[in-house]
Amino acid sequence: MNIQSISEKIPIEETIKGIEFIKYERSIEKLKSYMDDIMPFGDKTTVKYRNKFIQRFVETEGDEIVYTPLLKFINSADSFQTKKEVIYFIVCETSDAVGEIVKGFYESSIPEQIESDKFIEVFKAAMPDAKESSIKKTYSVVTTILEDFGILSSKKDGETKKKVFLLNNNIRSSNEGILFNLYYEFIKIKGNKMPEEELVLNCDTFKYFIMSDLMKKRHLKWMLDQGYLEHYVMGGNSKYQFSYDSLDLLIEKVIKND
Repeated sequence: MNIQSISEKIPIEETIKGIEFIKYERSIEKLKSYMDDIMPFGDKTTVKYRNKFIQRFVETEGDEIVYTPLLKFINSADSFQTKKEVIYFIVCETSDAVGEIVKGFYESSIPEQIESDKFIEVFKAAMPDAKESSIKKTYSVVTTILEDFGILSSKKDGETKKKVFLLNNNIRSSNEGILFNLYYEFIKIKGNKMPEEELVLNCDTFKYFIMSDLMKKRHLKWMLDQGYLEHYVMGGNSKYQFSYDSLDLLIEKVIKND
């Protein structure tokens, strides 16, 4: 595992507010000003997070923000939980320090329960060329992000008094959030509209939400029942096909169904 440093936490509510702002205002300069005003950080960190927010969530044409399917979906979601799930997925995809650490838990290369001093060793091994201060900062930021999104919890060990992190193996994800993330992963990132079943079952979306085989099947059954996915078995070859060719078409369908 090799990861890049990350220095700013994710203020979830302010991130949602920034995305809501774009619904009504498409000027990139006005967005920057708005984000600077609402951030719960000091000036330096505010500028860093604002720039990271734009990198993660914003596409522009000149000085105008493009109202992408990602922004439309987050703004159209009624549930705070669904909004959070999509933001978390995008954070995992755009910051490998978050995404790769979660995959480490999913794949059991990081134990489900781990003491803080052992956990920081995982970061040291994954950042061989980084300064110690950068490793410590990344560790602190990533563990905070994963606690804020409900992936990890922490407690103090009664005997050693050390902080212990525990993986949440019982994440109850919304169908809509997982639907969008799965479409985003395969249509937008991988450009694969008809993946093999094995690729779907081992996709990043399911890994980021520490999903059991049972929960994967439940989500996929819901998508099939709702007409978002089709399943084909040809000979010994099992494939899923995404019913909508683009995220725009998916959003139209999802919003119409609300």
